[in-house]
Amino acid sequence: RNTYCGARETLLTSTVRTHMDILKERHGLVGMTRLASVFLIRLCTIETALYLDFFGDPDKRRYPRKKVKGVLNQGDDEEVKNGEEGKEGGTDESPMSPQSPKYKRMGSTSSHPGAAALASQILSEDSTYRDAEFQSMLGSLCSALHRTIRRGLVSVLDLDVLCQVVSVLREERSAANSSPTTLAAARAVSGVIQDAQERLIFCANNALHKEVARFKPTARDLNYPGKLLGEEPKVSIIIEDDSKKEDGEDEVKEEKAKEEEAKGPEDAVAAQLRVYESWFPPMRSVLRILSKIFRVVEPRVFEDIALQSVQSCTKSLKDASIHILRKSGQIHADLFLVKHLLILREQLSPFDIQLRSVERQLDFSEAGKAVTRFLANRNRRLFSMSTENALITLLREGVSVQESSVDSKRDLEDCLRSACNDFIEHTSSSLLGPIAGFVDQCKSTVAGSSMEALAGAPFMNGISVKGVFASAVGNLDGELDNVSKQMNLYLENTATQGILLKPVVRKMARTLEEGKRFISEGPEEQNGWDAEMRADVLKLVEEYELKVKVASSKK
Repeated sequence: RNTYCGARETLLTSTVRTHMDILKERHGLVGMTRLASVFLIRLCTIETALYLDFFGDPDKRRYPRKKVKGVLNQGDDEEVKNGEEGKEGGTDESPMSPQSPKYKRMGSTSSHPGAAALASQILSEDSTYRDAEFQSMLGSLCSALHRTIRRGLVSVLDLDVLCQVVSVLREERSAANSSPTTLAAARAVSGVIQDAQERLIFCANNALHKEVARFKPTARDLNYPGKLLGEEPKVSIIIEDDSKKEDGEDEVKEEKAKEEEAKGPEDAVAAQLRVYESWFPPMRSVLRILSKIFRVVEPRVFEDIALQSVQSCTKSLKDASIHILRKSGQIHADLFLVKHLLILREQLSPFDIQLRSVERQLDFSEAGKAVTRFLANRNRRLFSMSTENALITLLREGVSVQESSVDSKRDLEDCLRSACNDFIEHTSSSLLGPIAGFVDQCKSTVAGSSMEALAGAPFMNGISVKGVFASAVGNLDGELDNVSKQMNLYLENTATQGILLKPVVRKMARTLEEGKRFISEGPEEQNGWDAEMRADVLKLVEEYELKVKVASSKK
């Protein structure tokens, strides 16, 4: 048996490797992966049948030798026939080509009746094929797959190709595990899967580090709200004279009709692409990479990659909001951060991951004191085999392990909550205008002294207070229109807009109530105040409150 296995291995090794190289040259890495895996599964099946033909127990065979030979010949004839068809149709139209629409996994027992009969004969009670020498020979032959694919994986940087390789290998491993005679092929495929996953993890981490952690935004990347505004080109219509006016209008109507007829599913796809392109590039990269490697790598590995990428993405979004604040203003910076954090949280929810980890690091802060005590101890026992050994004591006292819990999902929620609070604070202050400053001055004056001091304060003059509220009422419509316009631009969901506006309205209502209290308890017949002035100011306050309620009811 050893002589047989050695001879078969010597005879087939170079042939199998050459066949693998030819498959790679003709079909590329992904196509070669599937075809080579199928080839090895079939090779293991046929070699097992041949081995049983020589060394198996004749009493346990279900089919005579002539039947087995007929099956083998039938399989060879099919392979030759497929090869001839591929030559006649060309490389691109070959049935074994991955680009061909007829490309399927060939060689399985479900698609070939001859192979099914052969598998039935092998799956008998005869376990001679489990000999260590024979299984070692099959493993050596199957190692050609690992050798060929590994050389191809080293130069691959495309995540899509790596994901396809892993998916194909997993499918073929399931087929190989379905029969005990092809376990050698299954083991070889499992080894290749691990290498492909390692390469995929390396490329994913490299891409995330380059496109997220070390991302340097350009002016175009930070062009908000420009990226959210119309991407459509401006259309200018020139009318030469009155006689051609009607003709020009007819042409414009015809063009619009043609455009409407051309609209269809492609418009919806184009709209989705425009929305996707409006996202900040690091967030696009994170979601794109995570969606590709999900279910391709192990769950623990995926969660660790997602945890680090979400942390880097959140930091990148915060930094971008600072740049947008300097360029476009406070409301754009706040809405930019709120929009992207909401999208990030929504897009991560289908992955169903916890994004938690425990980080451990060595703490050497007490090492200096421990070394001092070690050197000062003259009776130290260096060679003691107990816990009183001086070296063990030095390590125990000088080095400690610090554990810290990292929860990226909680950090993302905290960041989103903070961004929403900032938007509420800044928007309410913008809508209140000078009223917020007036109320703050009243609070600080009352906190420092008393209401009597407030009555004589210069800012509490009746004419000045009336001017403050009159200015706020006059500017309110424009501020409300601006806030509504920007919220519609950044946040498409009206429910989200309403959730953000309710706290703004409540904060403004509290500020107005405090202002009314200071005005009502303010000075009597002094500092420009009288009954008529107080009534005018309170009327302005009520008018302001009414406008705010009407605007909030529209959301």
